[in-house]
Amino acid sequence: SKPDDGNERKGSKLKRSHSTRSLTFQEDNKGAVANESSSAEDSSNASQSSTSATTSRLSSNMKGPSFLLNVNSIDDLNLDDPKFMREFLMKPCPKGLGTLQCFIRRNKGIKNALFPEYRVYLKANETFLMTSKKRAGSKTSNYLISMGRNDLDKNSANIIGKLRSNFLGTEYAIYDDGRNPEFDESYYEDRKCCDGDIRCELGAITYSSNTSLGSKGPRKMKACIGKVDDEGRPLQMWQPVNRCDAKMLTSFKAKESKHIENLVCLENKLPSWSDEVGGYVLNFNGRVSKASVKNFQLVEESDEENVILLFGRVGKEEFSLDMKWPMSPFQAFALALSSFDSKLGCD
Repeated sequence: SKPDDGNERKGSKLKRSHSTRSLTFQEDNKGAVANESSSAEDSSNASQSSTSATTSRLSSNMKGPSFLLNVNSIDDLNLDDPKFMREFLMKPCPKGLGTLQCFIRRNKGIKNALFPEYRVYLKANETFLMTSKKRAGSKTSNYLISMGRNDLDKNSANIIGKLRSNFLGTEYAIYDDGRNPEFDESYYEDRKCCDGDIRCELGAITYSSNTSLGSKGPRKMKACIGKVDDEGRPLQMWQPVNRCDAKMLTSFKAKESKHIENLVCLENKLPSWSDEVGGYVLNFNGRVSKASVKNFQLVEESDEENVILLFGRVGKEEFSLDMKWPMSPFQAFALALSSFDSKLGCD
């Protein structure tokens, strides 16, 4: 199915069932869309050749000025070039593009029933960007993210980063494709060799139950990414080598003044309760049309009207994913994967 065409959804509203947290559509003249459901919810295209394994690793930590600065339209993107593709995915969305509209397709076929595969495409021309799948056998949720359509080999040059959670699914860390530092648990090592740069932290996410809206209210989500200058270069390198080095998630949770000024702090825009609808509603401006507990909009803590990331369901296995500066497509995908992941601690 095609993603929503972006027009405001008319004539629908959502109603909470008294027996479950699911929401159902009712006819109305409102354009708001509810963003919660915990009912059972949440295909692959033809194969595409993998990017050459000899492709050199561009710095995922976004060092140096970017040639994306002059990009003003999708037509300016040469995504057939693996080097350009990697930089496009790992660096902040070009300001000239405004909001970059993408979508995610989820494959939950028999082969992927327990561990669905997720693929990201540009909305404008359905160009494939990234894929990910939860790894089996890990002690905590562990997603490798690859720019190769059918390539999730942990040692592949197509791997551009990973998402890792705690046991409860309430805290997540986003990393580039560097190797684990020595102090981290060896069972999680994603590279067989010990060569190359130590991984950099590119984001952190926390989830909790929203007690202010009741025990069955929507999730409360907070996240952070590193601040960048006008050319997309990070103000601080989050690359802990030793156990005592500053870590993004720890600094974000503690609001450490020494480091918090170098983070963009985000939170989900909370829906409001509608007595008329009988449920929580949030306007996604036509980009989301199905109720789901996974739906969210991330805004800066200092500016609730500036939506940096929008994610939400538009079909049985299709989800909108829109982002803008200073977030990268890779960071946006990792944040969406965290919403897909099961959460013992807040669901």
